[in-house]
Amino acid sequence: MTGRSKKWQRVLTAALAGAMVLSLAACGGKNSSTTGTNTGSGEKGAEAGKATITFMLPSFYGTDLKNENSDQVIAKYEDYTGTHVDWQWESNDTYGDKIGLTLMDKNNMPMVLTASGNLTANVVDAAKKGAFWDLAPYLEDSASYPNLSQANKNVLKALTVDGKIIGIYRAREIGRYGFSYRTDWAEAVGITEAPKTIEDVYNMLYKFTYEDPDGNGKDDTYGMEMTKYTGPIDIIQTWFGVGNEWVEQDGKLVPVHQTTEYKEALKWLKKIYDEGLVRKDWATVDSGTWSEGCKKGEAGVFIDVMDSGKRIWEYFKENGVKSVTNTSETATMTLVGPINNKTLATSGFNGYFLITKSGAKTEEDVKNCLHFLDKMNDNEMLILADYGLEGITYDLDADGNIVQRGKLEPQYTPSAGLNQCLSYIPNASSTSPTLVKTEPILAQEAAYAANKPVAIFNPALGYLANSEVNAEVGSDIEQIIEDARTQYICGQIDEAGLDAAAKQWMDRGGDRLVTEINELYQKDAMK
Repeated sequence: MTGRSKKWQRVLTAALAGAMVLSLAACGGKNSSTTGTNTGSGEKGAEAGKATITFMLPSFYGTDLKNENSDQVIAKYEDYTGTHVDWQWESNDTYGDKIGLTLMDKNNMPMVLTASGNLTANVVDAAKKGAFWDLAPYLEDSASYPNLSQANKNVLKALTVDGKIIGIYRAREIGRYGFSYRTDWAEAVGITEAPKTIEDVYNMLYKFTYEDPDGNGKDDTYGMEMTKYTGPIDIIQTWFGVGNEWVEQDGKLVPVHQTTEYKEALKWLKKIYDEGLVRKDWATVDSGTWSEGCKKGEAGVFIDVMDSGKRIWEYFKENGVKSVTNTSETATMTLVGPINNKTLATSGFNGYFLITKSGAKTEEDVKNCLHFLDKMNDNEMLILADYGLEGITYDLDADGNIVQRGKLEPQYTPSAGLNQCLSYIPNASSTSPTLVKTEPILAQEAAYAANKPVAIFNPALGYLANSEVNAEVGSDIEQIIEDARTQYICGQIDEAGLDAAAKQWMDRGGDRLVTEINELYQKDAMK
């Protein structure tokens, strides 16, 4: 496989969706997209004496900066940064496709283009053709960019093409991915300890599905929530010893779909699907509504970033969801993290900002974009984007610390969507004032710490970014494996079908990709 680019922010292709609908309605898919621009025009910025930049980024809710009091948020970041932003919001579920179309429309790119995941073949190809500014000299200017200049140089290597730094990464916890479950459901079915092994997880999923964990006497629950976004599958695979996209074996780098552990993991996933431990229509569930099953008491296990488990817990608190074992208490989530002492590592970032030469035509344009991105990492803007407006979505306590009100779902807050323009360099959150840490936040941080030393990295990530073959065929051949994996889990193809897909991957350029990646690997003195 190629990098983790589309893994975390993509939908099934239209062809796969059609095939799934025809052969198995529960495993069908349907693409959807929304496009929107808001908050005025370049002329508005110029009239106000502000620089104007254009910015394309994913929308997870469709309510980005369009809620009650959003006008106050817009005024605050414009005044603070001296920048007017023309936003171009695109549906997260089809964002990968939109990026591809944008890169082909070379004369109509935004100044700042947000890319998801890690470097993709089409972004690398565009970079090699000179589509993006080299940001290396700017990131050395600590006086102009005090925040961005602190970017981790090792992480920036993954955004380097032909010796040029083409992107500013969106920093993430290395140990961000893991396993969470509903605590009271576990108690209700007699599970007293957090799962440690794969068998423990299977046992929990089975009991959550068939032993009436909510105690209502109905057969209306299932073990785990899943979605067309296949990130949870990647996490589960690591429990079986599968690498992170690629794995080192006998001194060589091997794509994980060529390993025996990969098939073992898929057999297990197919088993829990066949036994009804996950919803049959998982491949049609949009990532934007993915957590609803757990929030509404339909599923008990959630596998994704640990902050998703934390947010489900917070939903229980904010909405008075009672524990099924003790109605005087609120339901909680247990954030485990690793299973079988393994989980998936992030690359240290998830997504990045490209400054395009088509959009940002002059050096002044580039500096305006970087100024905005840098200022958005100041404490004032971190608070605005992540916590909203004082007196509306948060308060300050007697010690001056942030206390979230928690009355609004994230999609309805005044600052909804604004955090998508944050790189979180050098800090993941405001350092002053700081958030009062609730029990869910403390649990999230503990899970991060447990994950970090056992998180599995992608050993080929840096080589993929500079692979000519990856730039040529990477996107296309990755789709082959992605589609086959979903089809196998849903029972549309058998193991022979998986093998056929693997052969197709090789025939369409995978054999050349493996050769080139290993050539780069062997030449790397720093490996």
